[in-house]
Amino acid sequence: MRMKPNPEPILRATQLLGISPARSVLVGDSLSDIEGSRAAGVRSVGYANRPTKADPFRGAGADVVIDSMGQLAEALIANTDS
Repeated sequence: MRMKPNPEPILRATQLLGISPARSVLVGDSLSDIEGSRAAGVRSVGYANRPTKADPFRGAGADVVIDSMGQLAEALIANTDS
């Protein structure tokens, strides 16, 4: 199996779980996570566990960038489709 940023592993996971990529969210702490999610059509939350990661995540197209796992639930709720 290929590795991220190739979307194959992400798409395979959604297939195995029986969910649409459009209804999925990937939480990642690397640029390859964000790039892979974008390529798969999956929304992404960039976990900037270092201050230098936030801007590159935004530049790569992360839907949300957080710097604390305590912010994750709020980020997921705010980005849920109606």
